[in-house]
Amino acid sequence: MSKLIRIALTVMVLCLSAAAQTETKNELGLSLGAGLVPQRTTSAGQAINFGASIAFSANYARLIKDGKTSLSLEFPFVAEPANSVQSANLQSIVSLATIFVVPSVRVNFASGAGISPWLSGGFGYGIREGSEFFGNGQRNGSRYQSTGAAQFGAGVDVRTPIKLLFPISLRGEVRDYYSVTNPTFGAAVQGGGQHNVVISGGAVLHF
Repeated sequence: MSKLIRIALTVMVLCLSAAAQTETKNELGLSLGAGLVPQRTTSAGQAINFGASIAFSANYARLIKDGKTSLSLEFPFVAEPANSVQSANLQSIVSLATIFVVPSVRVNFASGAGISPWLSGGFGYGIREGSEFFGNGQRNGSRYQSTGAAQFGAGVDVRTPIKLLFPISLRGEVRDYYSVTNPTFGAAVQGGGQHNVVISGGAVLHF
């Protein structure tokens, strides 16, 4: 390894270490959990039931007001790739995948304490993908949809002594991503809009 490369790596490590010692205003959270969709009913009164999907979540946030009660701008992202769909109506889809990106405002209470509960809310965008075929084997001609979405969430952050250049905390959360339009189920459903409830936990990197 050349002397120049060693010097560059040393400077990089020193810069990262210095950044870790300064006040942190950014965070990146990574979580894993379950995505749940409440039962729906077709216009003919038949139930549509959804299986749980694994949910992958990522969240970048920027602190905009510090204090015992802090305020952050966050960008929650979640992907639910495989909610199974079961219905006696064979003209409905058999699976549903969903992605949401919802810019939000989060309020942390007791933000300087070891345990900090929080509330979050915002508005953004979602994309849904229905199964290629309906339950009766017919091809689904309207698989992809975009939709406006709202997000309401609550959770708790727990400080830890873990520090890999930057402090790491733990997070547990529940978020409800509400689509303002119905997915294309194939069969018409009662009511408008749809809830995707995500229960997850993971780690948060502060930098």
